[in-house]
Amino acid sequence: MFSKRILSAAVLVAAGGAALLVHAQGTARNEPILPLPDAVTDVEPAKVKLGGKLFADPRFSADGSVSCQSCHLPHAGGADPRRHSVSAFGKVRPLNSPTIFNVRYNTVGLNWTGRTKDLDAQIKGSVGNADTMAHDWGKVIQVLAQDQAIASEFKAAFGGDNPVNQANASEAIVAFEKSLVTPSRFDDWLKGKDSAITAQEKAGYEKFKAYGCVACHNGINVGGNSFMKMGLTGNYFADREKKGRGAEVDVDKGKFAVSKKEEDMYVFRVPSLRNVALTAPYFHDGAVPTLDEAIDLMGRFQLGREIPPADRQDIAAFLNALGGKQLEQSAKR
Repeated sequence: MFSKRILSAAVLVAAGGAALLVHAQGTARNEPILPLPDAVTDVEPAKVKLGGKLFADPRFSADGSVSCQSCHLPHAGGADPRRHSVSAFGKVRPLNSPTIFNVRYNTVGLNWTGRTKDLDAQIKGSVGNADTMAHDWGKVIQVLAQDQAIASEFKAAFGGDNPVNQANASEAIVAFEKSLVTPSRFDDWLKGKDSAITAQEKAGYEKFKAYGCVACHNGINVGGNSFMKMGLTGNYFADREKKGRGAEVDVDKGKFAVSKKEEDMYVFRVPSLRNVALTAPYFHDGAVPTLDEAIDLMGRFQLGREIPPADRQDIAAFLNALGGKQLEQSAKR
């Protein structure tokens, strides 16, 4: 059964199969961060509903042990709360899965290295990838076609004589992923609502800009639109090893592992900071357990600056304001 908490995060409202909701009003403030829309309108409810079920279906993995949702949990901000994500057959990967929320707004590819160009390519390649589902699309479709309930949902979403096929399954999952947009209180502030954030959150945002964090974490997804070397002003990996969190491994080479270009050594996609208060542990390696330490390390190794505790607290408050309002409400219940 598809997680109700993801449905909540998707902010999905179907009305007789009609199109969804209304877009937000434009930006009222001239800021380097842009607001999310209040909701998405370009995905069909029936496809989103089906895609959500497929996203949470472990039959997509060869041993039936994991689904897409296994590494992208709603209570963890759409990310993986484990340091290292686990694939089919219990294979432990040396990476921490990034958030799936608001992923449609990443403009430089997916994954930590941007090696996958878009969501469609991601889902099509994941099923047969030995490092993820280790399965075969033909076998997956065969199983789904024999499930009368799922087959009926394919029929409702796509019509046609043989709607249970790879193309439709991929399209449904992508529609679901595109629906996972999490507008926040900070977005309300960007649109002109002064009371949407607290004084501390506002002060934290000003410090976020003053320290230079916004140079990389900007735009509608507060990141996701550029690449940057991990350790511009210091050796992050030596520091990690010193702390007993692991020596350098191949995936730490970032884009270099894909391109083999020297300039890509230790270069990673700048992650989105939306819902970041929920997505611990941090960075591609999942080596940093707390948001406070992540802010401290980014100051030292990316900005060449020590960020004192009081300022880190204010910046953390601002980052909390980037959490989706639906997720905040779920946490209070």
